[in-house]
Amino acid sequence: MRVFVSSSFQDLQDYRLAAIRVLRQLGHEVVAMEDFVAGSEVPLKQMLDKVERCELYVGLFAWRYGFVPKTTVKTGDDSEDPKVPGAIYGFTSITHYEYLHAKAKGIDRLAFLLDERVPWPPHLVDGFSTLDQAAPKDSSAIRALRGELQLTAVVSYFSNPNDLEARVSAAVTVAGMSRQVRLNLASVGKAVDTVNDSAPEQGIRQTILSAGQQRALRIDLNTTWWSTRLYLTSALAERLTDVRRIVVTQGDEFVGLLSTQWIMSTLAAKHPTLVAVGKKLLQRHIVLHDAEAEMTAIFSLWKIAFGGSEAKQQEEAAKVILTADLLRRWFGDAMLQQPVRVLDLSRATVVELLRILDYPSEYVPVVSRLQAQPVSCSAWNMPSPEPIQVVDKSALNSKLAQSYVSELMDRARIG
Repeated sequence: MRVFVSSSFQDLQDYRLAAIRVLRQLGHEVVAMEDFVAGSEVPLKQMLDKVERCELYVGLFAWRYGFVPKTTVKTGDDSEDPKVPGAIYGFTSITHYEYLHAKAKGIDRLAFLLDERVPWPPHLVDGFSTLDQAAPKDSSAIRALRGELQLTAVVSYFSNPNDLEARVSAAVTVAGMSRQVRLNLASVGKAVDTVNDSAPEQGIRQTILSAGQQRALRIDLNTTWWSTRLYLTSALAERLTDVRRIVVTQGDEFVGLLSTQWIMSTLAAKHPTLVAVGKKLLQRHIVLHDAEAEMTAIFSLWKIAFGGSEAKQQEEAAKVILTADLLRRWFGDAMLQQPVRVLDLSRATVVELLRILDYPSEYVPVVSRLQAQPVSCSAWNMPSPEPIQVVDKSALNSKLAQSYVSELMDRARIG
């Protein structure tokens, strides 16, 4: 990963070196002010541009708020203000700017705070130094920043450079795994309610045509789902899209995860007409390149199988309205009913990541109340939009293996 290391400079030089050293030993590309010039001499916008180009932010914080850039242009000209949410030009330090910019850009953030019980030289604490006339007259700014970090970032506490090095190594490794999990989330689209529509075929068409590169579709049992329509949606998804899993929910509550193959084989056993449809589909060896044309052909096949002009009435006689309990009885162990619950994928613990990797399925249902975009909820019982995701574990394992091999090669070169 490309990692940005941020901190005030003079008070944390040894700590910065420890963090940068371990990050490079782990094979990460480090971006830090040591590679340029003194922090106060780097244009703020240039430094924020470097933050934006990174995949992970690592901030080190002791008891200095850091250098605050002041305007050098005439009053009313704010061209030097980078307009970062939460920052006020002339009052916000560069270190704080870097953190706020990483937050605004959705970059994963790890903050390492000096433990309050660690003895620290007074001249390196805001409000105590008499050598720097520009230094803050009290420690209110750095204390407010430390409080903000504890609420909005993944925080660890360090006591010396060796301790920091170990904590950075562990936290960044977990953050890298967590990032790979998020990158390998299989896209999940919502299937259109196709039952109460006066032209139900159009609903299924819309679902299939909008599936794109999605690997899973979501159906909500709070809407009315017929067994026959679920069969048809699964068959078309298998034939014309990359979708191979159906996520079943009851509102925002996870019910289960089913493969499209299992849906087709299980539901076909419930009615002989679906067996006949399956056989006809197998006989269609050539899938037309035009998805619309292929669906038109399959819908025609569907109508014929259900009696032509009387297809709607015969399908209504054959269908069963799906419920969570019914699906559990029909599919049994073939329906994965226990998701991996993670409060926040950006802060997933090692145990949570291991539960994802050990899950007995290629696709892992993950219920996370906090997704990549921050939401206001802070507890499991509070509502959250689209809290259910699916992890493509095969792709994840492949990426983790590549990362591990790359890390070994980087360590060998360093050694």
